[in-house]
Amino acid sequence: MEKTARPAPLQGLRCQSIRACCTDCTVNSAQRIWCLFPAGRTTALVSEPSDNARTHPRVSVSVPFIAVVPACARVALDGDDNPQGVVIGFDSNKLSEASRKAFGTTACEVPRWIKAWDPFLSEAADTLATLHARKRPDNVCLAAFADVIALHLACRYGRDTGAQDPRTCLTQHRLAIVEHFIHEHIAENIQVEQLAALVHVSPSHFARAFKNATGHPPHFFLTTERLKFARSMLSEGSLPLIDVAARAGFQTQQHFTEVFRRYTGSTPGAFRLAHTPP
Repeated sequence: MEKTARPAPLQGLRCQSIRACCTDCTVNSAQRIWCLFPAGRTTALVSEPSDNARTHPRVSVSVPFIAVVPACARVALDGDDNPQGVVIGFDSNKLSEASRKAFGTTACEVPRWIKAWDPFLSEAADTLATLHARKRPDNVCLAAFADVIALHLACRYGRDTGAQDPRTCLTQHRLAIVEHFIHEHIAENIQVEQLAALVHVSPSHFARAFKNATGHPPHFFLTTERLKFARSMLSEGSLPLIDVAARAGFQTQQHFTEVFRRYTGSTPGAFRLAHTPP
């Protein structure tokens, strides 16, 4: 994607290729925000400038995750000779405007270092990339996108600066985000680190907050969700057991059988026979 001219502050946003953000320093300002959207097999490695490197460790982000970071952050691309993806930049004052519109206050804080699974922002980035590939959008269009993205960031990731630390609890909304991600990616090797990134806390904070909210650790919940899906497939179809295991996220049929027996008291084959209509 060709780089676009820098828009005037607060009149829109900037959209450019993820490769360009590694070399273009014209927008490296603490007053601007970058939303990074890697695509394909591209991985973005994001860190603060060297003099602040100890404040935030390097963040690695790839599909299906996105990142929201200060524009002064350093971005490197890893493991891809032809990096894919886009970067959206806009003035951080947009977040204050969005906070005032959404909450009637400017006391809403949006973290500047976010790694998240965000289908809405990904769709917005895809739309902007398509528009830029065809022709450069006008300032009115860019301003509208800037308003929508800032409002989304404020509503989903913002918190009242005087409210309880979100690391100590999981609200129903945040828990629903985690559950939805698990259901969407049940066949994959889901890590606690990925789930923690969804709600912007460390893995240790997430594990503690998740258990407080559900009564069970994340691994137990994930395993029971896999088994629920497996039982549904066993009851309703005739898929080979190896396919049932794979679709439910178990690495091997043997591991699937062992876990299934431990949690249900029977093997997957016996369960299928007991629940197959005569």
